[in-house]
Amino acid sequence: MFVLDVTLRTCFNEQHSDRQLRKSDIFNTPITPWATTPRGGWDATGVPLQAPGSGEGHSTWLRGALTQGKAMRRNNIATSGLLVLSLLALISCSVEEGTGDTAAETVTVGIIGSYTGPISNFGPAWEDGFRAGLDVATKGTNQVGDVKVQIQVRNDTSDPTTGLSVAKELLGAGVRILAGPASSAVVVPVAQLAIDNDAILIAGPTGSADIDGMGAGVYRTSPTTPQLNTAVMQAAAARGAKTLMYIGQDYAYGKAAVASLEQIGPDKVIEVDNVLLPVGTQDFTAGVATALAANPDAIFVGWAGEGLPQLFKALADQGGFDKSHIITIGPGRPQFESYAAALGDNLDKAELITYYAQDTMGNDGEKAMDEALKRLGLKAPIDHQQAEGYLGALMVVKAIEQAGPSLKVDAVHKALSGAKFETPVGTVTIRPEDHICVQPIFGYAMEKAGAEYRLKVIKTYAAADVLSPVTRTIP
Repeated sequence: MFVLDVTLRTCFNEQHSDRQLRKSDIFNTPITPWATTPRGGWDATGVPLQAPGSGEGHSTWLRGALTQGKAMRRNNIATSGLLVLSLLALISCSVEEGTGDTAAETVTVGIIGSYTGPISNFGPAWEDGFRAGLDVATKGTNQVGDVKVQIQVRNDTSDPTTGLSVAKELLGAGVRILAGPASSAVVVPVAQLAIDNDAILIAGPTGSADIDGMGAGVYRTSPTTPQLNTAVMQAAAARGAKTLMYIGQDYAYGKAAVASLEQIGPDKVIEVDNVLLPVGTQDFTAGVATALAANPDAIFVGWAGEGLPQLFKALADQGGFDKSHIITIGPGRPQFESYAAALGDNLDKAELITYYAQDTMGNDGEKAMDEALKRLGLKAPIDHQQAEGYLGALMVVKAIEQAGPSLKVDAVHKALSGAKFETPVGTVTIRPEDHICVQPIFGYAMEKAGAEYRLKVIKTYAAADVLSPVTRTIP
């Protein structure tokens, strides 16, 4: 039995398919809880999403199983003989299936997102979109040819230390694709970690341009800050603005946004100033007063996540909508009602610019995503994060199709560079030089429809018109 124990542990630990093998397949005894990290990770409340597959968990239960088998042998020689034969049959099957690129294998995508913290709605929404895209791209099988695609989920809490920790955990468990980080403070160090480990990163709804051209294995699913800001500056110029004030969060994204606006400003003959506030700000009275004191022609509110309704209430209370043209990133669906309440009679005075709003495109990609979300029972309010997650899944499937389950960085780069995807926002092209998403951006207005608020498209900024220049080419 010692030889069998060693053989089994070696066999299963060498498998990379991560197929679920249950103790109940060998012993007619209850399955004990897994001692290791669950396959799907933990959800935002700490509940395990799925049990782990082969590798880290299998050798533990196999040793316990074999000990159980020895006890059975002492009580029943015949039962022990059947046990050994069953285990040997499983070994034979497992070894046969785990050899060669043509056999069934598994690719695990490690989704790292913000499930708690100031942008806590980003993680679940992006994940939902990813699951919908995977369902559509694989026709409901979650399988690409003979390759099974599974998902593990981790919460980065929008904290770079936590983000790096969970990314290292996933990479250490053999995960080849990390996906989904949104916080600029998280996505840049995780991208570097992926590069250092010859892994793939497909970033989530982040505007950070710091990852553009960073490496052959680094991708994104949302436009960059310069693309968004180009649309903003076009909107300001159309209103005759000569000065623009940016109000945003004082961290990596906000600072990068200011730098981008200042770079675009001279071409539009617009002078840019800024007020950056702590991420956790809830009282915006002083910050808004500082911004309005400069008498800007236009104000761009680049605030993301919690606090946005409070910021707009401060602008409304201090007459900001009568003094300046207000341009803003569109609020997330969970904030529509509070956003509208904060603006009150000023609702139609704000120009919203964002990447996508529910039911505004009417294209095949939008219809496919909507149907998949309903089919999977994913009922969170639909926002641009779902559209970006949907794109992420299409990218993963194409990478597996053309680069194989080994997902070598150079092979994935070749597969995705220049690739075109039909998504809810329309056609998205991955620019080969730096992997940015070449896509349109939209101007919206908010209106009330019955008891609910919704966005309607008032302007489309064509992909070519908001395309930012290549500032760093992939090495």
